[in-house]
Amino acid sequence: TGNWQQGGCDLQAVPRVAFGLRAGESLDARHLPLAPPMVPVPEVAAAEDSWQRGSSTSLGAGDAILAPVAALPYVPTDTYTRFFEGYRAAGGLGGLEEARIDALIWCESSWRLDPGGYHLGLAQFDPGTWATVSAITGYAAPYNPWHQGFNVSVWASMISPGTSAGWPSCWWAW
Repeated sequence: TGNWQQGGCDLQAVPRVAFGLRAGESLDARHLPLAPPMVPVPEVAAAEDSWQRGSSTSLGAGDAILAPVAALPYVPTDTYTRFFEGYRAAGGLGGLEEARIDALIWCESSWRLDPGGYHLGLAQFDPGTWATVSAITGYAAPYNPWHQGFNVSVWASMISPGTSAGWPSCWWAW
């Protein structure tokens, strides 16, 4: 299904996790990786743009490569429940429906407590945002789902209505 070599970068060497592709969907560079890239940014950008030029560098749904179970990120079974317990404990201050918050968290981190990278936790707060909200609430553990739920509720109450709340891509996920 094509040679993934682009500008000297072998995208097949990038670690992947299981992808939830539907019938007829293909895996292309936009889906890679869920973790921070292991390749230089210009080469990732070139790979991401290649699908628009009719490149044949995409994998079919049957070609997805699965990571060993030990390599998959750990998601505690009660993460979702504990997050929304914290969200409700703060009173759902932003007035946002839980379905919207669920979609936003899924888009930001796939419900992984530490998806890696610069941003923190399930909601992928900027460290400065996390510090500000934590100072207000007193709940400062970025890997505690209850703290994160409480802080997301408080943050949602602080944003201007009609804005993306600091989640420019995932705000519209639902």
